Amino acid sequence: MTQTLVKNIDAVPALPESVQAVERVYQNSESTFEDFTKIIEKDPLLSANILKVVNSPLFGLPRKIVSISQAVSLLGKDAVRACALGSVVDSFEIDLSPYNMTSQDFQKACELQLSLALNWAGKIDREITPVLAPAAFLVDIGRVVIAKTLIEDDKADVIEVALLSGEDISQAEITACGAQTTDVTATLFAKWNFDPDTIHIIRYADDPEGANPDEQKAAAYLKAIREAVMPNGDITEDSINQALETIEEFGLDEAKFKETIEKITKED
Repeated sequence: MTQTLVKNIDAVPALPESVQAVERVYQNSESTFEDFTKIIEKDPLLSANILKVVNSPLFGLPRKIVSISQAVSLLGKDAVRACALGSVVDSFEIDLSPYNMTSQDFQKACELQLSLALNWAGKIDREITPVLAPAAFLVDIGRVVIAKTLIEDDKADVIEVALLSGEDISQAEITACGAQTTDVTATLFAKWNFDPDTIHIIRYADDPEGANPDEQKAAAYLKAIREAVMPNGDITEDSINQALETIEEFGLDEAKFKETIEKITKED
C-alpha cells in the first residue's frame, strides 16, 4: 500500500458507539429480540437509517415498516444488524468521481448486494448469513478510501483509463495505490474488530479458491454477488453471466439466483 492509502485507512474512525453496542448485543447468544430492538432504538439517527434501508423496494415488503421492532420481526436480526453496520457509511466523505460514480450509485450497489445475500444465499445457506450479509453490504467501502487516495495523489484518471481500455479495475487499483478494494475493506473490518470469518471472505472475494475450505463457499457467494451487481449498482446481462460462471464453478444454486435477480430488478 502507498503511504497515502495507509494514512487514509488510519484516518478512518472507529465504529460509532451505537453500532458497537448493536454488535455486542447481536453476538450475545443470551440476548433476545427485545434486547436487540431496544439497543437500536436508543439511537434515533441509527433507527432512521435502518428504516430507510429496510423500506427500500429491494426488500419487497408488503407494507411500510415504521418501527425497529417491525423490522426485526419481519426481516430478522441478521438483516437488521447488517443495516445497522451499514450506517458506518455515513461517517465517510464519499467522492467516487475517479470511478465516475455518485454516492447514490454506491448506496444502490450496497443495497442490491445485501438484498442478494439475504434473498439468495440466505434462503439456502442460513448459517452463512451472519457472515455474508455485512460483508455483501460493506465489501466495497474500501473503494471510497481508494478514491480519496487517488484524488490526493493526482491519479484520479487511473480508473477511467482502465475502464476505457478494458483493464481490470482491481488491477488498476493495485497499480495506482498498492491494494484493491477488497484488501482495503478487509483491513478496515480488522480495524473495527469484526470476526475473522467475515474478514477472510472479504479478503478472498476475488479468489475463493484461496480461502480455507470452511470459508470458500461464503467467499464464492460474495464473489458472485459482486459480479452480478456492478460498482454503480447496475445489473446487466453481462454481469449476470459473469456471476453465473462463478455459480457454476462453485456449485451454488443457479435457479434461486436467477429467481432473486428477476425479483430485485423488477423491484428496483
